Amino acid sequence: MTSPSTSAGHAGVVAATIRDGASEPAAANIIPLPFSRERCLIVQTRTDCELLRRNVNVVIECLRALNGLLEDVDDRSIREEFQHRVARLNELLVLRLDQLSAADRLLQEVLPYA
Repeated sequence: MTSPSTSAGHAGVVAATIRDGASEPAAANIIPLPFSRERCLIVQTRTDCELLRRNVNVVIECLRALNGLLEDVDDRSIREEFQHRVARLNELLVLRLDQLSAADRLLQEVLPYA
């Protein structure tokens, strides 16, 4: 037990010491689970993959809208050139979606072992 303090400032320091001392033994009883850091990284990576998939889908929708706008371009050579570029970008984005899905499946398989 602590002795009574004579000043309010000293009492605050004593109370803080007692509070901190009481919390230390409780924290000492917490045993970290093995592989918790790895499991957290896997879950975060899966979350990031999902966010990337959503963003790629938004870009694909924007490319569709852009392709619709290209229909109004009068110059045929310019219109076809940009439509070709948009189609190529769309193909690459679909490929990335497949890669993200494959990575997510792999992470999902690994998760129980972490």
